[in-house]
Amino acid sequence: MINLIKALFLESFRNKISFFSSILLPVIFFLIFAFVFSDEVNVTFAYFCNNRLDIPGVYFEDKEKLLKEKDKYSAVAIIEDEIVVYKNYDDYTVDLWINDIKQKVATTIDVLRINEKELDYIKLSEKERIYLGSFVLSLISIGMFSSVNLFERYRNFGVIKRFKLLPLSAFQFIFSFSISQFIVSFFSFVIVRLIGLVVFSIDLKVNYFYFLLSFVSAVIGMLGIGSFLSVVFKKSASSIAQFLYTIFVFFSGVYFPLNFLPDFLKRITYFLPVKYINENFQYSIFRLFSFERFLLQNLFLLSFGIIFLYVGGKILFSKEEWVKK
Repeated sequence: MINLIKALFLESFRNKISFFSSILLPVIFFLIFAFVFSDEVNVTFAYFCNNRLDIPGVYFEDKEKLLKEKDKYSAVAIIEDEIVVYKNYDDYTVDLWINDIKQKVATTIDVLRINEKELDYIKLSEKERIYLGSFVLSLISIGMFSSVNLFERYRNFGVIKRFKLLPLSAFQFIFSFSISQFIVSFFSFVIVRLIGLVVFSIDLKVNYFYFLLSFVSAVIGMLGIGSFLSVVFKKSASSIAQFLYTIFVFFSGVYFPLNFLPDFLKRITYFLPVKYINENFQYSIFRLFSFERFLLQNLFLLSFGIIFLYVGGKILFSKEEWVKK
């Protein structure tokens, strides 16, 4: 089985189209967009107070509404008997804004203290967002195209017939194939990680358990999607995969933050795996939503991927078996 894993791993690099789209293209996207876009973050503020103040930021008359939307801003201030500041982004401009609040309210209320609260949610810089989007794009490409390549090329060239001469089951073959793609995905991650660290000084702190779970579910889920396309669209799987990849690139967060999308396009993202894979990796950096949602998204990707990989493997081997007879 080790030799099979090695052979499948090397095949990923021999196939020039697969190698370019899976590893080189995401790296090229990362380099181009990371160099083009500045590293500045659009710092935004919002505040609640009984009276509108002459300070930068969006004024809220509804305190509860502001608290629900506080993760959309770099810093949020609740100005009552005391001032509570929620900070999503640590920057000198936030400190200047807090000092501005102190000066403005000093004439109207007694400032007892400024209570600053760091939130788990943070705002990614442009380069960090592009870095994460490029990595997600790489996993999506590796998983989907490798499965399509396996089911289409191996079936057309009769490669499975050779494997049938060995004491090898469909499960063992699919398992070996999945392991080989995990290695390819890790290789791609190392490349993007090193470029981010050395060239752009990007060093995001992650929860390793959450990151590993997101990594495994992303690879398995996309392998399952590639298998699904190959089973349902036998003759046009490659073309459909390329079309889907173009859509995934658009919604990967490489070009722009997904929050900038209009509502009707945001609704489309709910049906795309790139949204959930991206969110899962963001969760490993900061708590974007509840743990239950994070777990559910990963379990869905894992379940979908495992089911269709197994079904695809059985179909692939059974057809080869029928041809042999």
